[in-house]
Amino acid sequence: IMGYSQLAEKHAEEPDLVEYYLGKIDQSSSYLLSLINNILDMSRIESGHVELSEEPDSVRDILRSAADLINFDAKKKKLKFVQNIDGVSDRTVMVDRMRLNRILLNILSNAVKYTPDGGSISFFAKEELSSAKPGFADYEIRVSDNGMGMSEEFLKKIFEPFTRVRSSTVSGIQGTGLGMAITKGIVDLFGGSISIESEEGSGTEVTVRLTLKLTEEARQESAATDYDFRGKHILFVEDNEMNREIAVEILEEAGFILDNAENGAVAVEKVIASKPGDYDLILMDIQMPVMNGYEATRRIRALEDKALSGIPIVAMTANAFEEDRTLAFEAGMNEHIPKPIDVNKMKEVLAKILG
Repeated sequence: IMGYSQLAEKHAEEPDLVEYYLGKIDQSSSYLLSLINNILDMSRIESGHVELSEEPDSVRDILRSAADLINFDAKKKKLKFVQNIDGVSDRTVMVDRMRLNRILLNILSNAVKYTPDGGSISFFAKEELSSAKPGFADYEIRVSDNGMGMSEEFLKKIFEPFTRVRSSTVSGIQGTGLGMAITKGIVDLFGGSISIESEEGSGTEVTVRLTLKLTEEARQESAATDYDFRGKHILFVEDNEMNREIAVEILEEAGFILDNAENGAVAVEKVIASKPGDYDLILMDIQMPVMNGYEATRRIRALEDKALSGIPIVAMTANAFEEDRTLAFEAGMNEHIPKPIDVNKMKEVLAKILG
Protein backbone atom coordinates (compact mmCIF):
# COMPACT_ATOMS: atom_id res chain seq x y z
CA ILE A 1 0.00 0.00 0.00
CA MET A 2 2.82 2.38 0.92
CA GLY A 3 4.78 1.48 -2.22
CA TYR A 4 1.92 2.03 -4.66
CA SER A 5 0.95 5.28 -2.84
CA GLN A 6 4.47 6.63 -3.47
CA LEU A 7 4.32 5.57 -7.13
CA ALA A 8 0.94 7.27 -7.54
CA GLU A 9 2.36 10.50 -6.11
CA LYS A 10 5.30 10.39 -8.53
CA HIS A 11 2.98 9.85 -11.52
CA ALA A 12 0.17 12.18 -10.44
CA GLU A 13 -0.02 13.66 -13.96
CA GLU A 14 -0.57 10.24 -15.60
CA PRO A 15 -4.23 9.25 -14.92
CA ASP A 16 -3.93 5.74 -16.38
CA LEU A 17 -0.99 4.84 -14.15
CA VAL A 18 -2.63 6.44 -11.09
CA GLU A 19 -5.80 4.40 -11.74
CA TYR A 20 -3.70 1.22 -12.01
CA TYR A 21 -1.88 1.97 -8.74
CA LEU A 22 -5.15 2.78 -6.95
CA GLY A 23 -6.53 -0.60 -8.09
CA LYS A 24 -3.50 -2.33 -6.55
CA ILE A 25 -3.93 -0.31 -3.34
CA ASP A 26 -7.59 -1.39 -3.20
CA GLN A 27 -6.64 -5.06 -3.61
CA SER A 28 -3.96 -4.81 -0.94
CA SER A 29 -6.33 -2.98 1.43
CA SER A 30 -8.93 -5.75 1.09
CA TYR A 31 -6.28 -8.37 1.79
CA LEU A 32 -5.01 -6.43 4.82
CA LEU A 33 -8.55 -6.03 6.14
CA SER A 34 -9.23 -9.77 5.83
CA LEU A 35 -5.91 -10.48 7.59
CA ILE A 36 -6.80 -8.20 10.51
CA ASN A 37 -10.32 -9.64 10.76
CA ASN A 38 -8.94 -13.19 10.73
CA ILE A 39 -6.41 -12.39 13.47
CA LEU A 40 -9.15 -10.81 15.59
CA ASP A 41 -11.44 -13.81 15.01
CA MET A 42 -8.68 -16.26 15.91
CA SER A 43 -7.84 -14.27 19.04
CA ARG A 44 -11.48 -14.24 20.19
CA ILE A 45 -11.90 -17.98 19.51
CA GLU A 46 -8.72 -18.85 21.42
CA SER A 47 -9.71 -16.67 24.37
CA GLY A 48 -13.17 -18.28 24.53
CA HIS A 49 -15.02 -15.01 23.92
CA VAL A 50 -17.04 -16.25 20.94
CA GLU A 51 -20.59 -17.45 21.47
CA LEU A 52 -22.96 -18.78 18.83
CA SER A 53 -25.97 -16.62 18.06
CA GLU A 54 -28.54 -19.29 17.22
CA GLU A 55 -31.75 -18.36 15.42
CA PRO A 56 -34.35 -20.45 13.51
CA ASP A 57 -33.03 -20.89 9.98
CA SER A 58 -32.84 -23.34 7.07
CA VAL A 59 -29.51 -25.15 6.60
CA ARG A 60 -30.51 -25.90 3.03
CA ASP A 61 -30.87 -22.17 2.35
CA ILE A 62 -27.45 -21.45 3.90
CA LEU A 63 -25.86 -24.21 1.80
CA ARG A 64 -27.50 -22.92 -1.36
CA SER A 65 -26.31 -19.34 -0.74
CA ALA A 66 -22.71 -20.47 -0.18
CA ALA A 67 -22.82 -22.63 -3.32
CA ASP A 68 -24.09 -19.69 -5.41
CA LEU A 69 -21.25 -17.47 -4.20
CA ILE A 70 -18.55 -20.06 -4.88
CA ASN A 71 -20.02 -21.00 -8.25
CA PHE A 72 -19.25 -17.46 -9.43
CA ASP A 73 -15.58 -17.80 -8.38
CA ALA A 74 -15.35 -21.30 -9.87
CA LYS A 75 -16.58 -20.07 -13.25
CA LYS A 76 -13.83 -17.44 -13.38
CA LYS A 77 -11.25 -20.25 -13.11
CA LYS A 78 -13.21 -22.49 -15.51
CA LEU A 79 -13.64 -25.07 -12.74
CA LYS A 80 -16.36 -27.70 -12.91
CA PHE A 81 -18.48 -27.15 -9.80
CA VAL A 82 -20.86 -30.01 -8.93
CA GLN A 83 -23.25 -29.61 -6.00
CA ASN A 84 -25.71 -32.03 -4.44
CA ILE A 85 -27.59 -30.72 -1.41
CA ASP A 86 -30.85 -32.55 -2.18
CA GLY A 87 -30.28 -34.69 0.91
CA VAL A 88 -30.96 -31.64 3.11
CA SER A 89 -34.58 -30.66 3.82
CA ASP A 90 -36.04 -27.18 4.31
CA ARG A 91 -36.87 -27.88 7.97
CA THR A 92 -35.77 -25.13 10.34
CA VAL A 93 -33.09 -25.61 12.98
CA MET A 94 -31.44 -23.42 15.57
CA VAL A 95 -28.21 -22.27 13.92
CA ASP A 96 -25.79 -19.34 13.76
CA ARG A 97 -26.16 -18.52 10.09
CA MET A 98 -23.15 -16.21 9.87
CA ARG A 99 -20.75 -18.72 11.41
CA LEU A 100 -22.04 -21.73 9.48
CA ASN A 101 -21.65 -19.64 6.36
CA ARG A 102 -18.07 -18.86 7.42
CA ILE A 103 -17.28 -22.58 7.71
CA LEU A 104 -18.69 -23.28 4.25
CA LEU A 105 -17.02 -20.35 2.51
CA ASN A 106 -13.63 -21.02 4.11
CA ILE A 107 -13.64 -24.63 2.89
CA LEU A 108 -15.15 -23.91 -0.54
CA SER A 109 -12.89 -20.93 -1.25
CA ASN A 110 -9.84 -23.05 -0.36
CA ALA A 111 -11.00 -25.66 -2.88
CA VAL A 112 -11.28 -22.95 -5.56
CA LYS A 113 -7.98 -21.34 -4.56
CA TYR A 114 -5.90 -24.53 -4.65
CA THR A 115 -7.49 -26.20 -7.68
CA PRO A 116 -5.81 -25.29 -10.99
CA ASP A 117 -7.86 -23.87 -13.87
CA GLY A 118 -10.02 -26.51 -15.53
CA GLY A 119 -10.20 -28.72 -12.41
CA SER A 120 -13.33 -29.81 -10.55
CA ILE A 121 -14.94 -29.30 -7.14
CA SER A 122 -17.74 -31.32 -5.55
CA PHE A 123 -20.04 -29.97 -2.82
CA PHE A 124 -22.22 -32.59 -1.09
CA ALA A 125 -24.51 -32.38 1.95
CA LYS A 126 -26.98 -34.70 3.63
CA GLU A 127 -29.25 -34.54 6.68
CA GLU A 128 -30.64 -37.20 8.98
CA LEU A 129 -32.74 -36.90 12.10
CA SER A 130 -30.36 -37.74 14.92
CA SER A 131 -30.62 -41.19 16.47
CA ALA A 132 -28.32 -40.08 19.30
CA LYS A 133 -30.25 -36.92 20.19
CA PRO A 134 -34.03 -36.94 19.62
CA GLY A 135 -35.17 -33.48 18.50
CA PHE A 136 -31.90 -32.83 16.65
CA ALA A 137 -30.70 -33.30 13.07
CA ASP A 138 -27.28 -34.56 11.97
CA TYR A 139 -25.59 -32.93 8.98
CA GLU A 140 -22.66 -34.16 6.91
CA ILE A 141 -21.05 -31.65 4.52
CA ARG A 142 -18.28 -32.75 2.15
CA VAL A 143 -16.16 -30.61 -0.19
CA SER A 144 -13.74 -32.44 -2.48
CA ASP A 145 -11.48 -31.25 -5.29
CA ASN A 146 -8.84 -32.64 -7.65
CA GLY A 147 -6.41 -29.80 -6.91
CA MET A 148 -2.83 -29.80 -5.70
CA GLY A 149 -3.52 -31.60 -2.42
CA MET A 150 -1.36 -31.67 0.71
CA SER A 151 1.34 -33.88 2.16
CA GLU A 152 0.69 -36.17 5.12
CA GLU A 153 3.14 -34.11 7.17
CA PHE A 154 1.31 -30.84 6.47
CA LEU A 155 -2.08 -32.39 7.28
CA LYS A 156 -0.91 -32.99 10.86
CA LYS A 157 -0.64 -29.23 11.48
CA ILE A 158 -3.25 -27.81 9.11
CA PHE A 159 -5.41 -26.51 11.98
CA GLU A 160 -2.54 -24.58 13.57
CA PRO A 161 -2.73 -20.75 13.09
CA PHE A 162 -0.58 -19.22 10.31
CA THR A 163 0.13 -22.63 8.76
CA ARG A 164 0.55 -22.64 4.97
CA VAL A 165 2.03 -25.07 2.47
CA ARG A 166 5.56 -23.92 1.62
CA SER A 167 6.12 -24.71 -2.04
CA SER A 168 6.65 -22.93 -5.31
CA THR A 169 3.21 -24.13 -6.42
CA VAL A 170 1.37 -22.03 -3.83
CA SER A 171 3.83 -19.19 -3.34
CA GLY A 172 1.77 -16.88 -5.56
CA ILE A 173 -1.56 -17.67 -3.87
CA GLN A 174 -2.67 -15.16 -1.25
CA GLY A 175 -3.52 -16.52 2.17
CA THR A 176 -2.96 -15.92 5.87
CA GLY A 177 -2.81 -19.52 7.06
CA LEU A 178 -5.67 -18.76 9.45
CA GLY A 179 -8.66 -20.02 7.44
CA MET A 180 -8.63 -23.65 8.59
CA ALA A 181 -7.70 -22.75 12.18
CA ILE A 182 -10.75 -20.45 12.33
CA THR A 183 -12.92 -23.08 10.63
CA LYS A 184 -11.88 -25.70 13.19
CA GLY A 185 -12.55 -23.22 16.01
CA ILE A 186 -16.09 -22.54 14.76
CA VAL A 187 -16.82 -26.23 14.16
CA ASP A 188 -15.75 -26.89 17.75
CA LEU A 189 -18.14 -24.15 18.93
CA PHE A 190 -20.95 -26.04 17.18
CA GLY A 191 -19.82 -29.22 18.96
CA GLY A 192 -19.14 -30.79 15.56
CA SER A 193 -16.16 -32.43 13.89
CA ILE A 194 -14.00 -31.71 10.84
CA SER A 195 -11.70 -34.16 9.07
CA ILE A 196 -9.47 -33.82 6.02
CA GLU A 197 -8.13 -36.41 3.60
CA SER A 198 -5.59 -35.28 1.02
CA GLU A 199 -2.79 -36.45 -1.23
CA GLU A 200 -0.26 -34.29 -3.00
CA GLY A 201 -1.14 -33.93 -6.67
CA SER A 202 -4.48 -35.75 -6.30
CA GLY A 203 -6.75 -33.40 -4.37
CA THR A 204 -8.43 -32.91 -1.02
CA GLU A 205 -11.69 -33.87 0.70
CA VAL A 206 -12.95 -31.99 3.76
CA THR A 207 -15.81 -33.45 5.81
CA VAL A 208 -17.74 -31.48 8.44
CA ARG A 209 -20.32 -33.10 10.72
CA LEU A 210 -22.71 -31.02 12.84
CA THR A 211 -25.71 -31.78 15.05
CA LEU A 212 -28.29 -28.98 15.20
CA LYS A 213 -31.45 -28.63 17.28
CA LEU A 214 -34.76 -28.73 15.42
CA THR A 215 -37.22 -25.92 16.05
CA GLU A 216 -40.51 -26.92 17.66
CA GLU A 217 -42.27 -26.55 14.30
CA ALA A 218 -39.76 -28.85 12.58
CA ARG A 219 -40.07 -31.44 15.37
CA GLN A 220 -43.84 -31.51 14.92
CA GLU A 221 -43.47 -31.90 11.15
CA SER A 222 -41.04 -34.80 11.64
CA ALA A 223 -43.37 -36.50 14.11
CA ALA A 224 -46.26 -36.22 11.68
CA THR A 225 -44.52 -38.23 8.94
CA ASP A 226 -46.60 -41.28 8.03
CA TYR A 227 -44.65 -44.35 6.87
CA ASP A 228 -46.13 -47.37 5.14
CA PHE A 229 -44.46 -50.62 6.24
CA ARG A 230 -47.20 -52.98 5.07
CA GLY A 231 -45.83 -56.35 4.01
CA LYS A 232 -42.36 -55.83 5.50
CA HIS A 233 -41.12 -58.81 7.55
CA ILE A 234 -39.15 -58.30 10.77
CA LEU A 235 -37.37 -60.84 12.95
CA PHE A 236 -37.79 -59.32 16.40
CA VAL A 237 -35.20 -60.55 18.93
CA GLU A 238 -36.05 -59.71 22.56
CA ASP A 239 -35.85 -61.82 25.75
CA ASN A 240 -38.17 -59.69 27.91
CA GLU A 241 -41.79 -60.72 27.40
CA MET A 242 -43.31 -57.34 28.35
CA ASN A 243 -40.93 -55.43 26.09
CA ARG A 244 -41.75 -57.89 23.31
CA GLU A 245 -45.50 -57.43 23.78
CA ILE A 246 -45.28 -53.63 23.64
CA ALA A 247 -42.98 -53.56 20.61
CA VAL A 248 -45.01 -56.18 18.73
CA GLU A 249 -48.17 -54.09 19.07
CA ILE A 250 -46.37 -50.93 17.87
CA LEU A 251 -44.72 -52.68 14.94
CA GLU A 252 -47.82 -54.58 13.80
CA GLU A 253 -49.84 -51.38 13.98
CA ALA A 254 -47.26 -49.83 11.61
CA GLY A 255 -47.88 -52.66 9.12
CA PHE A 256 -44.95 -55.00 9.85
CA ILE A 257 -45.27 -58.78 9.82
CA LEU A 258 -43.34 -60.15 12.82
CA ASP A 259 -41.48 -63.29 13.76
CA ASN A 260 -40.08 -63.48 17.30
CA ALA A 261 -36.91 -64.89 18.83
CA GLU A 262 -36.22 -64.90 22.58
CA ASN A 263 -32.42 -64.73 22.35
CA GLY A 264 -29.53 -64.36 19.92
CA ALA A 265 -28.99 -68.11 19.44
CA VAL A 266 -32.62 -68.63 18.36
CA ALA A 267 -32.31 -65.62 16.03
CA VAL A 268 -29.24 -67.11 14.32
CA GLU A 269 -31.03 -70.46 13.89
CA LYS A 270 -34.07 -68.73 12.36
CA VAL A 271 -31.95 -66.78 9.90
CA ILE A 272 -30.04 -69.93 8.85
CA ALA A 273 -33.35 -71.76 8.32
CA SER A 274 -34.88 -68.89 6.35
CA LYS A 275 -34.85 -68.23 2.61
CA PRO A 276 -33.53 -64.97 1.09
CA GLY A 277 -36.32 -62.41 1.32
CA ASP A 278 -38.09 -64.00 4.30
CA TYR A 279 -36.80 -61.21 6.55
CA ASP A 280 -36.48 -57.59 5.44
CA LEU A 281 -34.89 -56.51 8.74
CA ILE A 282 -33.83 -57.79 12.18
CA LEU A 283 -34.51 -55.79 15.35
CA MET A 284 -31.95 -57.05 17.86
CA ASP A 285 -31.85 -56.58 21.63
CA ILE A 286 -28.30 -56.57 23.08
CA GLN A 287 -28.41 -57.96 26.63
CA MET A 288 -29.95 -61.46 26.35
CA PRO A 289 -29.31 -64.89 27.88
CA VAL A 290 -27.66 -67.72 25.89
CA MET A 291 -26.29 -65.34 23.23
CA ASN A 292 -26.21 -61.52 23.24
CA GLY A 293 -27.07 -59.30 20.29
CA TYR A 294 -23.47 -58.49 19.34
CA GLU A 295 -22.46 -62.15 19.03
CA ALA A 296 -25.68 -63.03 17.16
CA THR A 297 -24.99 -60.21 14.69
CA ARG A 298 -21.40 -61.36 14.14
CA ARG A 299 -22.59 -64.93 13.41
CA ILE A 300 -25.24 -63.75 10.97
CA ARG A 301 -22.71 -61.54 9.19
CA ALA A 302 -20.37 -64.56 8.88
CA LEU A 303 -22.94 -66.71 6.97
CA GLU A 304 -21.84 -67.81 3.50
CA ASP A 305 -25.18 -66.89 1.88
CA LYS A 306 -24.75 -63.16 1.22
CA ALA A 307 -28.51 -62.62 0.94
CA LEU A 308 -28.87 -63.81 4.55
CA SER A 309 -25.66 -62.36 5.98
CA GLY A 310 -26.58 -58.95 4.54
CA ILE A 311 -30.01 -58.59 6.19
CA PRO A 312 -30.14 -55.15 7.88
CA ILE A 313 -29.81 -55.45 11.67
CA VAL A 314 -30.84 -52.66 14.05
CA ALA A 315 -29.88 -52.66 17.73
CA MET A 316 -32.75 -51.81 20.05
CA THR A 317 -31.35 -51.47 23.53
CA ALA A 318 -31.31 -49.55 26.78
CA ASN A 319 -27.53 -49.18 26.30
CA ALA A 320 -27.74 -45.72 24.76
CA PHE A 321 -24.25 -44.30 25.26
CA GLU A 322 -21.99 -43.42 22.36
CA GLU A 323 -19.67 -46.35 23.13
CA ASP A 324 -22.68 -48.69 22.85
CA ARG A 325 -23.47 -47.30 19.40
CA THR A 326 -19.84 -47.85 18.43
CA LEU A 327 -19.93 -51.48 19.65
CA ALA A 328 -23.13 -52.06 17.69
CA PHE A 329 -21.58 -50.79 14.46
CA GLU A 330 -18.36 -52.74 15.08
CA ALA A 331 -20.42 -55.93 15.43
CA GLY A 332 -21.95 -55.27 12.02
CA MET A 333 -25.24 -53.62 12.92
CA ASN A 334 -26.70 -50.95 10.62
CA GLU A 335 -28.26 -48.68 13.24
CA HIS A 336 -28.95 -48.23 16.95
CA ILE A 337 -32.32 -47.34 18.53
CA PRO A 338 -32.23 -46.49 22.28
CA LYS A 339 -34.88 -47.58 24.77
CA PRO A 340 -37.35 -46.42 25.91
CA ILE A 341 -38.51 -46.38 22.32
CA ASP A 342 -39.40 -43.10 20.64
CA VAL A 343 -41.98 -44.49 18.19
CA ASN A 344 -41.61 -41.73 15.59
CA LYS A 345 -37.83 -41.95 15.75
CA MET A 346 -37.94 -45.73 15.39
CA LYS A 347 -40.21 -45.49 12.34
CA GLU A 348 -37.89 -42.96 10.79
CA VAL A 349 -34.80 -45.14 11.32
CA LEU A 350 -36.53 -48.24 9.93
CA ALA A 351 -37.86 -46.29 6.94
CA LYS A 352 -34.35 -45.05 6.15
CA ILE A 353 -32.85 -48.54 6.28
CA LEU A 354 -35.66 -50.13 4.27
CA GLY A 355 -35.42 -47.37 1.69
